[in-house]
Amino acid sequence: MSVFQIRQGGTGAILWTGAAANEIQAMDAMAHDAGYYDHSDLPENMRRGLKVEALSFGAARGQASAGRTQGGRTGQVVMGTAINDRNLGRAAS
Repeated sequence: MSVFQIRQGGTGAILWTGAAANEIQAMDAMAHDAGYYDHSDLPENMRRGLKVEALSFGAARGQASAGRTQGGRTGQVVMGTAINDRNLGRAAS
C-alpha cells in the first residue's frame, strides 16, 4: 500500500491522508470517512476539484534505518500525525 493525500484543488486544503492500494481506493476511503458510501456519492462540485497524490518520503530504506539506529526519527507530520515506517506497517495490516 501507498500513502495518499487528497487536497481540494482550489485552495490546496488537505482533506484526507492515509494508506490505500491506489488513487480510487484513496478517494473511496476519504469519502467513507466523510460519511459517504464511496467517492461517487460525493457532490459533483467537490469531486471535480480533488487532487490525489501519492506521498514519497524521500529517504532510501537504508538511510531511514541508519537514522533510527542513531536515535533519529524519519517521516513526515501530516495533519498532526507522524507518518513513519512503524505507522505505515500498522496501516497496511
